Amino acid sequence: MKMSRKFFLACSMMLLSAAVSQAQLVDITRPGDAIKLVNGTSDGDGSDGAPPAGEVESHVIDDVGQKYLNFLDLNSGFAVTPSANPSNLPVVGLRLYTANDAVERDPASYELSGSNDGLDGPWTMISSGDLSLPSERTAGGTDVMINPDGTVVGDAYYQQVLFGNSASYTHYQLTFPTIKDDVAANSMQIAEVEFLVPEPTSLGLALSGLLGLGLVSRKRS
Repeated sequence: MKMSRKFFLACSMMLLSAAVSQAQLVDITRPGDAIKLVNGTSDGDGSDGAPPAGEVESHVIDDVGQKYLNFLDLNSGFAVTPSANPSNLPVVGLRLYTANDAVERDPASYELSGSNDGLDGPWTMISSGDLSLPSERTAGGTDVMINPDGTVVGDAYYQQVLFGNSASYTHYQLTFPTIKDDVAANSMQIAEVEFLVPEPTSLGLALSGLLGLGLVSRKRS
């Protein structure tokens, strides 16, 4: 029986999704990557200035616990050009690390978009949804090392978000439309964000294993 193109594509996507779920996930940002501040809007609490000098947007990808804070909190975030994705794999997840204090400032939702035109967009939506970062606090400053392979030195706490995505982009924008308590909080803060892709070697091994299982199953049937 001839396989339809639609059925073949559906099977391919299912195979790729299964392989991604089994592959090791790694971060594609590195300290020093091109990054741009995205300001949001003030919620009327009287705090609406620029990020403090020691808590600017570059700290969100510096691989340590030092945080990024923005007083223009609602819909604030950043845009970044990751430098560590030579295979141009699609981003399929995020790890978001809590900051060192003030639980009420944690992001409560996210919107991730991609672009191939620059840090000013235009942007194509990849994923969005609610967040529930843990109440435990990641140590600030350089007391915590957050490595691209997911290993951590020190006390760090995060939420990992995974989603389906097959489109690759050169630039990414991540914004946080809401925070946990915009009445009590005067800002949004986050210690670190990792943009996750499947590690190429482990992805290849997972795909090979799944293909092997499919061939074995077909022979048995």
